Amino acid sequence: MRALVGAIPRCYRDHRSKVALDYRTLVEAKLERLGQLPKDASPVLRDVRGMKQPRKAELRRLQSESRKLRVQLLMLERRLDEMAAANPRHTDLARQILEMQRG
Repeated sequence: MRALVGAIPRCYRDHRSKVALDYRTLVEAKLERLGQLPKDASPVLRDVRGMKQPRKAELRRLQSESRKLRVQLLMLERRLDEMAAANPRHTDLARQILEMQRG
């Protein structure tokens, strides 16, 4: 199999997909701006395809972590409320501030 002269490095099995067309547009713009690239630049251009996919994975990971932290916060707030109710000797912060202001 011979490569076409000036061809875009292939990195997708189906070059007709939307992602592959976006990749082609990006690489063509880079080639137009930079001119003919040396052969050792091809792997770098192929790595461009992976730039969008990790962002989605990273977003999913962050969303999952956010949900876990939200649940943890709710559980800690509930625990604080239980501790406050179990110890009636301590008044809430707002009452303490009002008493201090009254003198």
